[in-house]
Amino acid sequence: MQDEEADVPTDELLVVINSFGLLFAILNSFTLGLRLEVGHILGHFFQNWRAAVRVLLINFVILPALVIGFAAIAPVDSDIKIGFCIVALAAGAPFAPAITRLARGDVAMSTSLFLVMVVVTVVLVPVVLPIAMSAVVPDVQRIGIWSIAWPLLAFVILPLLVGCLMRLRYEEVVASWVRPLLVVQLTCLVLYVNLFIFAFTSLFAEVWWGAYVAAIAVPVLGIALGSLISRRSTATRHASIITTAQRSITGAIVVTIFNYTQPLANVSVTVINTIGIVILLVLAIEWGRARPRKKSEPAPTAAPPTPEGAGHMP
Repeated sequence: MQDEEADVPTDELLVVINSFGLLFAILNSFTLGLRLEVGHILGHFFQNWRAAVRVLLINFVILPALVIGFAAIAPVDSDIKIGFCIVALAAGAPFAPAITRLARGDVAMSTSLFLVMVVVTVVLVPVVLPIAMSAVVPDVQRIGIWSIAWPLLAFVILPLLVGCLMRLRYEEVVASWVRPLLVVQLTCLVLYVNLFIFAFTSLFAEVWWGAYVAAIAVPVLGIALGSLISRRSTATRHASIITTAQRSITGAIVVTIFNYTQPLANVSVTVINTIGIVILLVLAIEWGRARPRKKSEPAPTAAPPTPEGAGHMP
């Protein structure tokens, strides 16, 4: 523990790092609220409720059970196990709709699932996370439900609701805010991650076995489980895979800043989320390139297209 304490940065640097993390969480939720058509999204969710229920079951029962079960038996530092538990339970990835669009998946499904997952995460994490922590890391300090719930409500749900209300009231005005806010929030996330790596460089080297194996295992599990949701529609399958494999970096940042400040827990959360996003981005780009080729394969056996329809994509 002495080595870990020696690696803790100054309080001033930690304040700067956490400020960028919270600013990202607030702006991300607020910007999403500005872009969400809540009525349409919920309508799509209920129209596809069977697939949605399967995705929710995987995200909040099966995948967390597998990840937390791995954390319970893995011979890694107890603080890394805390990071596993946080990542396992925090679903509702903010980048899932954008990555789904890159993959030419069902963006409406991904967005509706994201919105529902954010709400379920805020309800579930404060209740289940302390129980999971006590089971996996018995020596960890027990944190109350409200202590975990209020930061999620304040920095995730409240900005999301404000964004939705402003869209309803001032849609034409706020439409021009989205792109600049996206740039600012991504800048905050990049600064948060890079400053965090700078502050805890030696710890990132120490967690190579636990955090990096989990960083690959979590998205791989999500991809495998998400692919079981729908075999009929490629677009639906890609949406369910991306939504399941990518965990909520927003929720995880908020929980680690306010409740579980152990450096190794923060490092493992950062590693798992960052590598997971990179893996899904690579897959999404490949899927996006592959789908047009697959659609164009039957063309030689069909009637020759007219010049206007030759390049048309349905």
